[in-house]
Amino acid sequence: MSPADGRPALELVHLTVRFGGVAVVDDVSVAFEAGLVHAVVGRSGAGKSVLLKAAAGLLPRERGEVRVHRPPVVFVHQDPALLDTLSVRENVAFAVTRVRGLPRAEARARADEALARFGLAEVADADPGQLAVALQKRAALARAACLRPGVLIVDEPTTGLDPEAAAAVDDALALVPSEGTTLIVITHSPRTVARLRPRLIHLEGGRLEAAA
Repeated sequence: MSPADGRPALELVHLTVRFGGVAVVDDVSVAFEAGLVHAVVGRSGAGKSVLLKAAAGLLPRERGEVRVHRPPVVFVHQDPALLDTLSVRENVAFAVTRVRGLPRAEARARADEALARFGLAEVADADPGQLAVALQKRAALARAACLRPGVLIVDEPTTGLDPEAAAAVDDALALVPSEGTTLIVITHSPRTVARLRPRLIHLEGGRLEAAA
């Protein structure tokens, strides 16, 4: 099976999520084609992050189905959430040692590969707090890549960054599909859309407005 062969990596079928009786996501059905880049766009409060957190199993859904055809689904939050007590390399290796149970030597090798791929080899031994926010976000992407996701969901990766730093993060995101991973980006940024040239999925008021 080729990375992009027209088949979905992830399908959401009639997905509904309610908070306090309000449908934040309302009967959304959408398929994310394997190996491609997708951007979920829409106004603040449209339900973008809620939809994809539910897709990743981070939020409960009231009804509907999440069909994962290319596991695992990995979600990268806006906050890089790097541990200050670990080096950048140790942070990147953390998930595969704790979640996947890889031996330390194999986890370190996988971390070094991801750090090199995302242009972070020179800061591998640094403390995360010494890094600019853009580098921290790239480290979070490298950490996610170590899990070798079938689907990678990234929430507002360039929020709060200046244009140069945002461009560096967008460049890092552009590397993700080269490994066959399906990338889904939640974004408000026209620059990110222009750089990644994704399939656009537009939410409005918790409902699917358009997908093209």
